[in-house]
Amino acid sequence: MKKIYNLTLFLALFALMMSCDDDGGDSKLILENGALPNLTLAEGSPEFIVNTTFADLELQFTVDLSVGDPQSFDLKALYKTVDGAIYGPVTMDANVTSFPKDYVITGSEVISAFSEIGSASDMNAGDNVMFYPAFTMKDGTVLETLNAKGEPNYYAADFNQIAGNTYFLSYAVTCAPQPGTYRIEMHDSFADGWQTNDGNGGNGLQLILDGVITAEVGLCNPYVDSPYDCVGDFTDGTATVTIPEGTEVAVWQFPGDQYGEISFEIYGPNDELLLESGVGEAAGGPLTVILCAE
Repeated sequence: MKKIYNLTLFLALFALMMSCDDDGGDSKLILENGALPNLTLAEGSPEFIVNTTFADLELQFTVDLSVGDPQSFDLKALYKTVDGAIYGPVTMDANVTSFPKDYVITGSEVISAFSEIGSASDMNAGDNVMFYPAFTMKDGTVLETLNAKGEPNYYAADFNQIAGNTYFLSYAVTCAPQPGTYRIEMHDSFADGWQTNDGNGGNGLQLILDGVITAEVGLCNPYVDSPYDCVGDFTDGTATVTIPEGTEVAVWQFPGDQYGEISFEIYGPNDELLLESGVGEAAGGPLTVILCAE
């Protein structure tokens, strides 16, 4: 059977038909064409990759089916560099016909799967490794979860009823951070301090070193006591944090911006600008702050 590779995916291929056949008036959705996966990390599995130790790392996750009735799936991987180049996709596992399936994939296996990557030294901080299933439907149609640019190939807003699903896994590549003192310049455009993940206050910007929150900084506010040692005059403030020698992983975590008033800059030990976030620009989550140890 000839396979049809469709890269416009779910919006065109999903046909949702309402049925009210029984006397009770119950409705049910019949999914005729299409499928959605759910990928979950195994407990204790890493959520990102340190380039220098990646070869010995084990990525553990499960691929399950959320909706649909595909004939099989291929587990694929894409590699997206910090400069935007795409390697792959490559097939890590083919013609899987049962769900769920657990995976343990070593860094060495990932490296050997991509011809462009000779060793972990070819991986740079800011790169991403992405895993996703490509479904083969019973009529031979192939549905790719990601497109050739490494972008989602589905319309997630149409599937908000499937809460908590992860349609692909993306592992960010990072590096051991440069040790030293980092400076954070913080601002609030409304001059009433930081309201991050709370309408009156909230958490500060957190520095997580080797899995442990070691610093939390932010502007004070006039409404509630901050759960950290806040600084500033409600409009501007400066804080410093230290990354010690020997740290393997540094994650900068921003809690969010309740009213779109917050801006900040992060500078490295030699006063180099590492990140500039304008008013209301930073979403809650990890920040891309990269300065690798020499």
